[in-house]
Amino acid sequence: MEQVLTRQQGELVALERRLVLRVRDALAKSDGPSADLERLASLVNEMDELFLLVVVGEYNTGKSTFINALLGDEVFAMGDLPTTRAISILSYGEAGPPKAIGENVHLFHYPLEVLRDLDIVDTPGTNSIERMEEAITRGFVPRADLVLFVTSLLQPLTASELDFLTHIREWGKKVVFVVNGVDRRNSDEQVDRVREYLTREIATRLGASAPTMYFISALQALRGKLAARKEFAAPNSSGATPSAAVSDPRNEYPALERYVLETLRETERVRLKLLTPLGVLRNLLKGNVASLDKRLVVVHEDARVLRSIREQLDAYSAEMRSDSERYLIEVRNVLYELEGRGRSWFERTIRIGNANFLRNKDAVENRFRAEVVRDSPQAIEGVVHRMVDWTVQRNLRLWSSVFAELDAHTARLRESGALAPHGDTEFHYNREELFARLREPIERRLGEFDTDKEAREIVDSVKEAVTTAFGVNILAIGLGGILVAAFTTAALDVTGVLTATVFAIAGWLIIPARRRRLVNEFEAKIAKLNADLATLLRAKFEEQLTRYERQILEIVAPYARFLETEQTKLESSLAELRGAEQEVTTLEQRVMATFPEERN
Repeated sequence: MEQVLTRQQGELVALERRLVLRVRDALAKSDGPSADLERLASLVNEMDELFLLVVVGEYNTGKSTFINALLGDEVFAMGDLPTTRAISILSYGEAGPPKAIGENVHLFHYPLEVLRDLDIVDTPGTNSIERMEEAITRGFVPRADLVLFVTSLLQPLTASELDFLTHIREWGKKVVFVVNGVDRRNSDEQVDRVREYLTREIATRLGASAPTMYFISALQALRGKLAARKEFAAPNSSGATPSAAVSDPRNEYPALERYVLETLRETERVRLKLLTPLGVLRNLLKGNVASLDKRLVVVHEDARVLRSIREQLDAYSAEMRSDSERYLIEVRNVLYELEGRGRSWFERTIRIGNANFLRNKDAVENRFRAEVVRDSPQAIEGVVHRMVDWTVQRNLRLWSSVFAELDAHTARLRESGALAPHGDTEFHYNREELFARLREPIERRLGEFDTDKEAREIVDSVKEAVTTAFGVNILAIGLGGILVAAFTTAALDVTGVLTATVFAIAGWLIIPARRRRLVNEFEAKIAKLNADLATLLRAKFEEQLTRYERQILEIVAPYARFLETEQTKLESSLAELRGAEQEVTTLEQRVMATFPEERN
């Protein structure tokens, strides 16, 4: 049977150890709390330690007296005031002075046979005015394989005890309740009332059914053992501790001693030892899954703000590209009107009766300027300026909207207290710093935004592009100068028509044909100019729009990528931890089936 027990136990321990290491790695990847990582690292080693029977309770409830009774010797100090200031671990060995084995941990030895298989731990009182003492006890609870919770018959289950029991239950520990002080009862009915009260309160407050309880007088048991030891000291050379001789029928100390020394062996001890790491895992997983869920909500909330900014940018870009076409239509309309005037001008001017006028190149050019070109250059420049002003103003509005979005979100975070630092985790995602860094360049851009300067730079860029494209010194004579350069040439060509009239009687027929050709050439030039100007203006507008988009994206994109990475990391860690929760449940069921709980 022992070999089967060892094999089954070894298999389960190996599975639990792998699960502990897997959870530790998952928490490390998700920036889990350092305290939890340390707890898991310790848990791996604790799984190889002896069974830990941990005695807890408020000071002056008789914890140390009970352990002394179990030993039949006054090993631990007893008294009305807090006497245990550190964790005291009792192990098998020759009795002697305690040894410090860590901060606030002392190791005692005693030659009690049961201590070959388990260690008994005495803890500081949980309601001491020294809060550090309760913190020491709370910190040791996760290591316990079984908790003996000592309370007083005269003041059972106080509010502070309930609070501490809740902490114990969070770690999934089995608790045996020890009600000390039956020797001070007023009547047997008092014991029954307290038993009924504890059963009801433990079930109601802690959700535990049928709690295991022993009503004892540790002092009676200790005195009985000391008296027996003294009486039988001479003949008792084996070193065995005398059993407690308790005459009080309501003192259940002998039954509690049998449970600790006899019942709590083999299968029962193995079952509880195997459940300990699973209880620790369940508690840590529960807390960290909840924490990761909250962090994921935070990341989703902040990512939503950045998505909103990106959506604003996309909507801005789409609207700008769509609305910009109206300015190109205005340019086209200016050219269409010019084309109409030019067609009419050619019809009126290219006639045989205007032969003398048509021979005067300067006169033809001046009239063409005055009657055809007129204010078209200024009209086109006006359209370009309006287009540029509109582009700059809309960009300013976009930056203002983005800043307002970040400002409002930061205000919501401050109002909700969401910018408080994370004190219980290594999660370095500082929301206030993130949004401060986002706001800074946007606020700086808004502060430096000079619409006039911005517009001049864009207009100069357009003029330079026109100069390059059409070979006209637009920077000197204005954007509309290209119209004069393009069309006065067509007008001057009409002088060549007069030569035909001198040498051909058919001049009356040639002039109309020549006029039609000039009109066609003029219309072709209008069409080409319209297409070239539209292409150029679209290109410059797209260039400017792309620059504006890039300015926003260069600020927002790194944070969006960070949040996307953080979201992926959290979702992966959550999946890993939730899978571990299911595995904990499976292993618990297997432990319970393999090593069923013994009933008294």
